[in-house]
Amino acid sequence: MSRYMNPGFWHRNLTTFQKLVIANSAIIIVGAVGGPLITLEVTRALLPVLLIFLLGGLITILVVNFLILRVAFRPLRELESTMAAVQPGVNEPRARADFADPDVRRLASLFNSMLDRLEEERLQVAERVMQAQERERQRVARELHDQTGQTLTHEIISLDLLLERTADSEARQQIEAVKRTLEQTLEEVHRMAQDLRPSVLDDLGLVPALRTLARQGAGPEVRLQVEGLHGRLPLPIETALYRIAQEALINAVKYARAAHIDIRLEAHDGTGVRLSVRDDGVGFDPRRLPATAEPGRAGLGLFGMRERATLLHGTLEVHSQPAKGTEIIVQLPLEETHAA
Repeated sequence: MSRYMNPGFWHRNLTTFQKLVIANSAIIIVGAVGGPLITLEVTRALLPVLLIFLLGGLITILVVNFLILRVAFRPLRELESTMAAVQPGVNEPRARADFADPDVRRLASLFNSMLDRLEEERLQVAERVMQAQERERQRVARELHDQTGQTLTHEIISLDLLLERTADSEARQQIEAVKRTLEQTLEEVHRMAQDLRPSVLDDLGLVPALRTLARQGAGPEVRLQVEGLHGRLPLPIETALYRIAQEALINAVKYARAAHIDIRLEAHDGTGVRLSVRDDGVGFDPRRLPATAEPGRAGLGLFGMRERATLLHGTLEVHSQPAKGTEIIVQLPLEETHAA
């Protein structure tokens, strides 16, 4: 019985509708019972006094009703703010589950469940898209290597044979010019095939692929350090880490104008793996990046890297300041990946 005498019990267990009904009913009852009693007393007074009293009573009723409704609807306003904070691809905001009103608690629970389902579906779609992209990259890279590359190689060999049978110096110069163009085209085709899907990643694993990636191009100095990694990692993890490192290098060269880049790969007793890419470029303010990926806007590469980490139950952190370089840190668990 004592709990029913506690005002907090009724506050926690009455719905918003019930609170409004009780509050407004109380106001009506007070007005209906008290009004006639007070009127009997004031009818003998002057009319201005009566008008002032009635006006004061009306204002009091309005203020009390406003305050009651304001308190009653405060949880709904808080829930509305949480809903407004949700953006496409950014479902981190969650409504708190300790509202006093049971109706609001149920609404918050349904809202959180909806966000969880949307996030799960979004990750499933993103995973299927990335897997399809990797398969398409692998197919195109194989066609470039096996078909386009072989065709160009055949043409280069044919030009070599033609040079052996040609004595005219002017004709030889033209043939050699065409041959050099084909050789440059063949190198470009091989580079494109490697960028799409490096064969060394499938054949030898992540570490040799990162070494090859670090040696590519004539840009900044790239240093690779590997610790605690023995043998190969699961293919999804190797692919994700390679793509993240590749994107980080592109950003460091293209946007940060870095002179030195350090790649560090660490394994933690078979429970997780950590990749960091640090550069000495111009840096930026991470808070100014958009939260979602939109075509033509900055941060699309970082969004893709974070998506890859999230799909493997990992995390991606970006540490950067203007004129102080950038460091991207990725941590992926191994046990959850095996379980998946």
